[in-house]
Amino acid sequence: MLHRHVAFLASRELKGRKPGTDGNRRAAEYLVERFHELGLEPLPSLHGFTQPLAKDLGPNIVGARTPAGTPRHWILLGAHYDHLGEIGGQIYAGADDNASAVAILLEVARRLPAPKHCGILFVSFNAEEQPYIRTGLMGSQQFLDRLPPEIGAPVNFKTAIIMDLMGGAHWTPLEQVLFAAGAEKTPALSRLLRAHTRARGLTVTPLGMYLVEELPVVGHMPVSDYDAFRNASVPHLFLSSGRTPRYHRSTDLPDTLHYERMAATVQWLVDLIAAIDEDSAPYTFEKARLEVDQDVAGLKPLVAQASHWQTRIPGSSPVSLIRLKQDSRWLEKLDLADALEEDERRDTLKRISAISIRMQCLLANFYGCAFF
Repeated sequence: MLHRHVAFLASRELKGRKPGTDGNRRAAEYLVERFHELGLEPLPSLHGFTQPLAKDLGPNIVGARTPAGTPRHWILLGAHYDHLGEIGGQIYAGADDNASAVAILLEVARRLPAPKHCGILFVSFNAEEQPYIRTGLMGSQQFLDRLPPEIGAPVNFKTAIIMDLMGGAHWTPLEQVLFAAGAEKTPALSRLLRAHTRARGLTVTPLGMYLVEELPVVGHMPVSDYDAFRNASVPHLFLSSGRTPRYHRSTDLPDTLHYERMAATVQWLVDLIAAIDEDSAPYTFEKARLEVDQDVAGLKPLVAQASHWQTRIPGSSPVSLIRLKQDSRWLEKLDLADALEEDERRDTLKRISAISIRMQCLLANFYGCAFF
């Protein structure tokens, strides 16, 4: 089913699902049909599964699964379904970005049992790509600005789990790896995530969001729908397998995805959401909170592998390998057991960010990776 969903959403006939186009409308209709088929509940205030957006961009698609009583809180699982469309006569089909995550969302909805305490909201957002991202027209931002009354207010979300780029892998060591960012802001969610980092066919690697948002060339920048929830102080988790050289390219096609990892992610999410539903701990949001030890633990083995010729990231130059060896030695020597002075802490975070940028640069096959 995962392949079937991706094949339809990333088909040439839909021409990249750009908001406001016929392909985007057909993608929305497909999702509404699947929500019906899966027995999800429409929110009464929406009179169906669609939440229209401004500027005739097309709708968000919203469905729910609720407990027997009144939901104590809401858990949201979200993934945007739009992509870039047709540019210069080429179709940017968006299989990884973001049909992969939408397919996972649908299959989690298929398998997830009825919750006991929280309402589960499944939302496929529209208008995440340029020029809408980081603006008031972004589908997730419009969703929060006009939150359905069944939800009430952002404080009623226990957690928002956002998925983006869930199917790609440019490097063999990442073929079973999923990155999870944002939990560091919520101690209870972070503890729960640490207890759920291993599953059959999947290794979940927690990372601080600041590492995800440090991008080659462009600098620090929010990268997906989680940003709207973060700005509303909603505890959140951002899941991604990371960029590949096919990111925002016409080569982002269905046959390039790793469906085995996607299938493992479905079962992992079913288990994680059930655990969040059962978790009675308060989910607070602490904007400045970091877990640097976790970030180092996540980066250390990947940088070590990337620094060796035999296990290098494809396209790594000799200069990049030298820089990665230096990074690996620094990470091995780094001691976070003692409290760092403010200047030391700032320099440490700056170095960790630079290492993350170098790794992202190589994984996406950008130019000049040795110089970050």
